[in-house]
Amino acid sequence: MKREEIVNGNMANTMDELKILGKQMENLRDGGQLEEAERISDPQQFDDEEEEGK
Repeated sequence: MKREEIVNGNMANTMDELKILGKQMENLRDGGQLEEAERISDPQQFDDEEEEGK
C-alpha cells in the first residue's frame, strides 16, 4: 500500500493536509466573534450520557 493511500482515522494523513487544517484552525472564530456575527456556536459535547440532559 502506498503512503498516499493510508487512511487511519487521523485528521490529516499527509503534511499538506496538516498545513490546510492548521490554516483552518487559525481562522476559527471564538464565542464572542460568533455573537457579534449573530451566529451560534456548535453545541457542547459531553463524555457522560447523564450530563447531556442538563
